Amino acid sequence: MRVSKTDAIAGLPAELARAIVRKFRGREMVAEAVADLLEDAGYELDAVFAGLEAAGYMERVRVDDDGDVWWDTTIQGNALAMASFGKPISRRTADRLVSELLERAQAYNADPGKPMFIDTLRVFGSYLSPEIDPIGDVDIELTYGRRITGQQALSAYTRASGRSFGTYVDQMTWPSTELFLHLKKRSAFISITLEDITRITDRFETIYSIDEDPQAAPPPSDRSLIGR
Repeated sequence: MRVSKTDAIAGLPAELARAIVRKFRGREMVAEAVADLLEDAGYELDAVFAGLEAAGYMERVRVDDDGDVWWDTTIQGNALAMASFGKPISRRTADRLVSELLERAQAYNADPGKPMFIDTLRVFGSYLSPEIDPIGDVDIELTYGRRITGQQALSAYTRASGRSFGTYVDQMTWPSTELFLHLKKRSAFISITLEDITRITDRFETIYSIDEDPQAAPPPSDRSLIGR
């Protein structure tokens, strides 16, 4: 999903609306979590959430014993949270990006020394409508699992990268971060999500599956996925 910075969403500038739903996506929180954000922008908290609720981006989950309302994003809100800003691209360019993405996925899975494996890639959004040209970004759902499960082996792989990490969490998550970086290859027009896209849309297409890739190193017998 790609929107313009000049768009208005539920009476808010698009950038502000996206910033709000990104704070709440997939988790229950009280509205006060973005109070500073709205105060700085000159908006009234209750009115903003009433507008987002009426427009279908937020929903009330529960009211606790103190009377605080807890909110979460809707399917539409999740789509907005993943939205990007910028100029659209031609379908020809999008086709090339998808082709190159598949090549990178195949190359990654062909290497049995990689700590992760790509299970599936599914495309959704405007790319699936051939009549739309130009289009926004290429929306991709990724599911992946782990080839290397031992923490000692994962740590050794991370050290072998020769990279410096600001935090322990950054160090521990390097294998999955590396996978994301490999797939995106710094393209601003490939949007990868781990979210189950069936919560957003019923229109998608599987463009890669490790089960249908004869060149892929076999995945482990335990196919438990750690990301989608």
